[in-house]
Amino acid sequence: EAINNTNKIAAMCNVEIEMGKYHLPLFEVPAGYDDKKYLEKLCKEGLEKRYERSYDESDDSVKERMDYELSVINKMGFAYYFLIVQDFVNWAKDNGIVVGPGRGSAAGSFISYILGITNLDPLKYDLLFERFLNPERVSMPDIDLDFADIRRDEVIHYVEEKYGKDHVAQIITF
Repeated sequence: EAINNTNKIAAMCNVEIEMGKYHLPLFEVPAGYDDKKYLEKLCKEGLEKRYERSYDESDDSVKERMDYELSVINKMGFAYYFLIVQDFVNWAKDNGIVVGPGRGSAAGSFISYILGITNLDPLKYDLLFERFLNPERVSMPDIDLDFADIRRDEVIHYVEEKYGKDHVAQIITF
């Protein structure tokens, strides 16, 4: 009987998923910006916070790293992804929710560092960006995030409210 009911339910379902295309929720950028220009603006502001000097005052190696990573992110079409992640990570921090410093290959991303997503300076530790995002291996970025257990539900609620409950899922590895 359970198998028959399962088949009845399956027959009522009709799901078509467009493969080969990412379906990110919309991050609304301010008027006068597109996703790429707004990401660049936030990066320049973040650079100034982290290094206490403007983009123009920064060392060539810092500017080159930022420009290179932004070009890869934009070329791969992931500007919205970074805008979304920095939004809810910084919301959590602004609301006193403990966020981990960053782990995995995302720690090699200078953009993640200056946006406040991670707290490890990849320039200081000579970490490679290409382990995180590589234009020769197109795949969605994977930023491992850790939020305080006792307030994680607040972050999830914020993301559900801002981007829609139908755009939120949790994953875990045991």
